[in-house]
Amino acid sequence: MAVGSEFVPPLLFPYHRVIDLKWGSFMKLVWIVVACSLLATPVFANCGKERWAVKTGTDADAAQVQVSSFTPTSIASLIGLAPPNPLPPSNRVPPVETTMWVVNATLTSYKLEDDSDYHLVLRDDAGQTMIAEIPSPDCVGSGSPFANQIRNARLEFDARLQASKTFQVANLPVEVRGVGFFDFKHGQTGVAPNAIELHPVLDIIFNPGSASLYTSSLIMDPGFEAGPNFPTWQASPGVFDNSTKQPAHSGTYKAWLGGYGKVHTDTLSQTITIPATATQATLSLWILVETEESGPNPYDRLKVQVRDPGGAVLATLASYSNLDANGGYEQKIFDMSRFKGQRIKIYFQATEDPAKVTSFVIDDLALTTVHQ
Repeated sequence: MAVGSEFVPPLLFPYHRVIDLKWGSFMKLVWIVVACSLLATPVFANCGKERWAVKTGTDADAAQVQVSSFTPTSIASLIGLAPPNPLPPSNRVPPVETTMWVVNATLTSYKLEDDSDYHLVLRDDAGQTMIAEIPSPDCVGSGSPFANQIRNARLEFDARLQASKTFQVANLPVEVRGVGFFDFKHGQTGVAPNAIELHPVLDIIFNPGSASLYTSSLIMDPGFEAGPNFPTWQASPGVFDNSTKQPAHSGTYKAWLGGYGKVHTDTLSQTITIPATATQATLSLWILVETEESGPNPYDRLKVQVRDPGGAVLATLASYSNLDANGGYEQKIFDMSRFKGQRIKIYFQATEDPAKVTSFVIDDLALTTVHQ
């Protein structure tokens, strides 16, 4: 080749090398090359960027979210929250973004977004809207504690609806469970005034009112109204209480654990069996935490656990301390579906140190199962 001459690739200009190659044969060769290159190239979902680690649970604060504990709320309550300013790019805003929320609403429309999320528009009876998003499992890092539930939520959605690049109308009642998230406003359809979302969605139930719901047969004496002599509950002495020193959530009796101001342990438990046929199982309870402790450290604790009939701990659903003093009853909800088909103990254990008093008062439990 002479100096300064231009090299011409033979595949781009085949007539330099293959004079008698017919055009049709050449095009077949091109298609074979293209097809092979496509097969050799992995296909990835388009994923988002803004606050993406927070959206999918790969942020440093993701461990603060208790994915087994649900807090019922409403669109009206969520859109009334003050948005943070500025919005941290890679950290969570507690408690909103560290809480698993449960919202019942109407799914009005949905769409597959460019970042591979399912964009769901939720509306309440007053016409107020907010967004919920189900990320693509392909866009969720392996270290996310939400990965399995996101994958399940996509499967639940795909079993009922088919999302596409254009908005489709649904107008279906849904129960949506997801982590709170503040987004940036950029003209999203259905965006709330404060840009609050449920993102990621970890569970979605279509037509929740149409399922057969049993609410009274699993936990016996859920409000402790039979007092200390009811054989189904096992409790430390003095736990069943009808005094006026602490109020019951309803009725006369409640379970009062702790409140001694000295080294002390109280326990409360009941053994139940969750039917294997249940598609959902949910434990709910009302709790009041009152304390004389002060300062930034936890000193007294209440653990909500699931144990096997022999007493071995299967899971700790939540742990409360003097830092959770709330001034009134709050409802807590826990997903128990992983224990279906098992005989288990719902187990409470309160421990106090020798200093000031902390009381943990529990009332009106329910363990509901859904069979579809």
